[in-house]
Amino acid sequence: MAQPETPKKQHYVPKYYLRRFTEEGERLWVDDLVRKKRYKSNVGDVCEENYLYEMLAEPTAWHGSIILPGKIEKRLSKIEGEQAQLLARVDRQAEKGRISEKNRRGVAWLIAHFIARHPAMLADYEPDYDAMMSDPFVREGCQLLEQLGMGSDIEVLANGANQMVLTLWRRKGSPTYFAKTNLEALNFRFFKATGDVRFITSSLPPHFNTSERADGKDHIDDLLMPLSDTLAVEYGRTFASTSKPIGVQDEEVVRINAGYYLGVPLREKVLAGRESDLSAAREYAQGWKAAALIRAVR
Repeated sequence: MAQPETPKKQHYVPKYYLRRFTEEGERLWVDDLVRKKRYKSNVGDVCEENYLYEMLAEPTAWHGSIILPGKIEKRLSKIEGEQAQLLARVDRQAEKGRISEKNRRGVAWLIAHFIARHPAMLADYEPDYDAMMSDPFVREGCQLLEQLGMGSDIEVLANGANQMVLTLWRRKGSPTYFAKTNLEALNFRFFKATGDVRFITSSLPPHFNTSERADGKDHIDDLLMPLSDTLAVEYGRTFASTSKPIGVQDEEVVRINAGYYLGVPLREKVLAGRESDLSAAREYAQGWKAAALIRAVR
């Protein structure tokens, strides 16, 4: 069984990020789009899976030998600590009216990592083994596999723990690097809520669209991600880049939030934030769907 020092609940959306949408302390409201129910939850109980980032010798079972128990979670904690500090700096700069280029690029890395570490994004990912083997942490895992008589089974590293995403998140060849390169090819702008309505988030925080390009891969066409309940960033081609946060009124924040309810439920399993903001977004989405149905009938 899993060693005692290995955390059972492992988050694919970091707790530090979810806290930025809480109504009070560690609590936030959740809309479960799969079970169609709303409830109040601790951040520790949202967007997590048991032993998600553990490398199992038998990936199909919840038991057996665990390679490097808890090491990936420890590495993730360091990455998340850096990300939390980055967003704290972005908050301060947003208040002053301009996001620095260094921090703006840092935000692109953060968003790319959020995409790459998500279970839904990893389902069909083909690992870059050359890039993976260049990482000393991965090589250490391979040596342990050899000791266990599984030296040829590198799939344990790739599929059992999504090692590429977590140890190579800033390296060329990683899915994080790929997503970040996509974002850098787009224009960007920041939104700051100026009224009473606040941004909500989801179990797949970035809300984005992709299309297949000549290289046979899906690339990001546009993306919007809330960085907190009062700050969001958007990437696309239909507007000019600016590091000065654009103030948005309540109606626009509701429209942005409603985009989550208009997506595919199984892609974004839960939405989270203040209860009033969840209700306003859902009502807007329902109204939009009703109007679209009327137009279609006509």
